[in-house]
Amino acid sequence: MSSLKQDLQALPRDVWVISIGLFFNKFGNFVTVFVVLYLTTKGYSPAAAGAALAVIGLGNFVGNALGGILADVYGRRKTVIVSMLGAGIITMSVPLVSSSFVAIVALLGVLGVFAQLCRPAASAMVVDSVRPDQLLTAFALIRLAINVGMAVGPAVGGLLSSYSYTWIFVGDGLTCIVYGLMAVVFLKPDAARERETSQDAGSESTAGYGVVLRDRRYLAYLLSMVAATYVYIQATATLPLHVRAHGLSNGQFGLLLGLNALLVVALELPITKLTGRYPSRPVISVGLMILGIGMAATGVSGAMLAIAVTVVLWSAAEMVYTPVANAYPGEVAPVAAVGRYQGAEGLAHTLGATLGPAVGGALYAYSPNINWLVCLVVACAGAGLILLAQPEPRQQPVQTPSELTEEVLQMTVLEEHNELVVSAEQVHL
Repeated sequence: MSSLKQDLQALPRDVWVISIGLFFNKFGNFVTVFVVLYLTTKGYSPAAAGAALAVIGLGNFVGNALGGILADVYGRRKTVIVSMLGAGIITMSVPLVSSSFVAIVALLGVLGVFAQLCRPAASAMVVDSVRPDQLLTAFALIRLAINVGMAVGPAVGGLLSSYSYTWIFVGDGLTCIVYGLMAVVFLKPDAARERETSQDAGSESTAGYGVVLRDRRYLAYLLSMVAATYVYIQATATLPLHVRAHGLSNGQFGLLLGLNALLVVALELPITKLTGRYPSRPVISVGLMILGIGMAATGVSGAMLAIAVTVVLWSAAEMVYTPVANAYPGEVAPVAAVGRYQGAEGLAHTLGATLGPAVGGALYAYSPNINWLVCLVVACAGAGLILLAQPEPRQQPVQTPSELTEEVLQMTVLEEHNELVVSAEQVHL
């Protein structure tokens, strides 16, 4: 069995390019972190600032859906390039319209769309680039890049904002442009994938999300991802309220989130090496049950050490299920619809991230214990749903007669070559 190092070294260049690009992109994800502070310093109300942040989320939702279609119809590489270069230009334009709240919100909404177009396209390109046995390692590497970028980026963003909030937008925009230029220079063209798509079921390449909606077992997977994200997002939605209610400081809450980040960065890749030995759906199911138990245990934990133990528990769950769940759409999507399957997964996570704070916050206000109990129930429901998502074997592209003829000719030439080598050896003897 190969080592983790060997598995990583065997990944194609495109996977590394996408991973490095995503590191820069998430490292520079300053706008969503600081936009509320930026708008309030400009004199806008907290409610208005929150509404602007919600518009970014709405744009992300649209971008995920549109990005999946563009990736399948026009190509993964083109979509990534348009997404990142467009997002970079729009981001750096926001300070130019700071005197108009309507203009700011409009630009932030468009930014949300452009920024998220690349997500399904990049994921689909990873699926195209690797062998089936490399999918899990590839997505685990991408998660590592994202987590490291998100861990160190906000600190740099805070430093930039101390000079001027304009630098937040400049820095974010430049990291998007770096990713876009990396895609231009280093990512391979989509030509090979486009040939495969044209040979696959023709209706799937232009049928929007109908191909996803008709896949009932994949819909079960999507619902399980809504459940997973709903529960996981409580770490930043209602866990801060729980920490404060038990007399802990904001600094201690930051340490708890730092513990989660440290564990994921240090241990997720080795754990993925282990979970990759088992079928995907049971691994995801077990991970979601651990997630539910970990979050529910928060409700009976008040001391810093006790809460830290629950963080370790749900962090372990994250490391078990998330890389496998990220790779799952690539395992089951029809060749001509990989982008849309990835886009649908993004929509599921976006929906869960939207419902989590809203519903979780309301439940916590009514009864904290009920909130944590609902986390357990929702996670277990997700664990059951994923077990229902037994997929059909992934449809492979059909070879055209010309390709079959070419393959036969190549085999004939190879056989003739081998015969000549054997004859030459016999004469030598």
